[in-house]
Amino acid sequence: MTRRSCAIYTVGAICALLLVTGIALMVAQVFPSMMHKRLKKEIVLVEGSRVFDSWKTPPPPVFMEYFFFNVTNVDELLKGAKPVVNQVGPYTYREYRYKDNVTMVENGTKVLAYNTRSFVFLRDKSVGDPAVDAITTVNIPHWAAMNKMQGFAKSFMLNMMISASKSTLFTTRTVHELLWGYHDALLERISRSKPEVEKVFGLMYKKNGSHNGEFVFHTGEQNYLDYGRIETWNGERQLTYWSTNISNIITGSDGSAFHPLLNRSERIYVFSPDLCRTIYMEFEKDVKVKGIPAYRFTPPRSVFASKQENPANEGFCVTPQECLGTGVLKVSPCRNGAPVVASFPHFYLAEDKYISAIEGMSPQRSHHQTFLDLNPTTGVIVRANKRAQVNVLIKKISGYPDTKALNETIFPVMFLNESVEIDDASAAKVNKLLMIVNVGSNFPLIIMGLGGIMLLVFIILLVRAHQQKKEAKRIVFTKAVYATSTEDDTSYTPVSSKEKDDGQNGNYIGLTAKLEQ
Repeated sequence: MTRRSCAIYTVGAICALLLVTGIALMVAQVFPSMMHKRLKKEIVLVEGSRVFDSWKTPPPPVFMEYFFFNVTNVDELLKGAKPVVNQVGPYTYREYRYKDNVTMVENGTKVLAYNTRSFVFLRDKSVGDPAVDAITTVNIPHWAAMNKMQGFAKSFMLNMMISASKSTLFTTRTVHELLWGYHDALLERISRSKPEVEKVFGLMYKKNGSHNGEFVFHTGEQNYLDYGRIETWNGERQLTYWSTNISNIITGSDGSAFHPLLNRSERIYVFSPDLCRTIYMEFEKDVKVKGIPAYRFTPPRSVFASKQENPANEGFCVTPQECLGTGVLKVSPCRNGAPVVASFPHFYLAEDKYISAIEGMSPQRSHHQTFLDLNPTTGVIVRANKRAQVNVLIKKISGYPDTKALNETIFPVMFLNESVEIDDASAAKVNKLLMIVNVGSNFPLIIMGLGGIMLLVFIILLVRAHQQKKEAKRIVFTKAVYATSTEDDTSYTPVSSKEKDDGQNGNYIGLTAKLEQ
């Protein structure tokens, strides 16, 4: 192989590598776009899509844990002492969720559904028997009635009913009664003159086997960012509980579906009928669940911040005089006027005054933070914990002498922890999908790598061929040199046709210079 041939082959190899690189760069621009387009078409709320069945009936098990705060110093508390509580729980239930009456609307661009839930008690995951274990806590119906019936005439009538029913500011009930309902003597008396008043009270009354309203969701077909986004709730795009439009807005997800291709800088919006508002969550950190990469989103302090700390929250003040501090939200407008206040468990992210007012509060991020772990490629929930606390605002109320010694306090009743983690079968499916997406995204690099390997192999073969050629030339040259040297220096010819013998020296050989012809 000549030097010219080597140069031609080398130039050809470099051109081939440049061609491979060019193709790879072209694929790098087109292939990920194709993969994302495919992903967006697969993750839509339509019959036959990859996610539709699991959206209607989520396969991972959901657990609901309830923790109660048992009051241990009621007599002292009624005289103005600081409340002392101890946490009792969990009482754990398996929560079964499914979408009911699923109907495509508006030419298939939206889907109507009801979120139905049912609960089954799990004794092995609980501290005791909810039908036996008793809790002393705030008598919510009693406080709700006092807040509604103020003024001399109304308070006089209610005091008579309180006396007749033997109702008190605090009550002792079983966990089952507090959760799923009990007949309240005071409510029964009130309902005689006001039939619309429910006689039964329970924190989860009528929520077992029922739904929380009619939702209409975007399917995500027209825009992947709208996947799972709420269009209306009970036919409305806005609430009427609060004083500003931004506070009343219904937007985001219901917490069961999030759009694919998430990024760390975006806010996740979730509408909660239980909180009577939309909340938002922000990226906190990267995590992994069963090998699946995920972004953790959590509600920041600003969600329940005071209007002084976050002016956008001014609309959540029930009245200008009823503006609570950071970390709590009074939800009485959507609780028939009952003085119910929402917060995170143990007043996590709340002002110190709420924590220090109750002996027994110990907020901890690991136990009391709400979070969502979402796979950023698919938007799939791989792990989640929704934690919320129910409190009651207790204070001195004019016309009710039993309250005269009380200090205004946000009193904790119970908190819940609703948790879910992706099951193994679903995790395997997500990991398989992510592997396909990752291979597709890295396809250009694979092409470039193969091109580089081929070039390297070609160069090695070229060098070896060149070395073999040089070795062959050296051997031929050496032989030629040796042959030429022998012929030039000496040759022998016999003196006669018959060599003579020498008695002393053996055969006699005559040396003569070779004459050129």
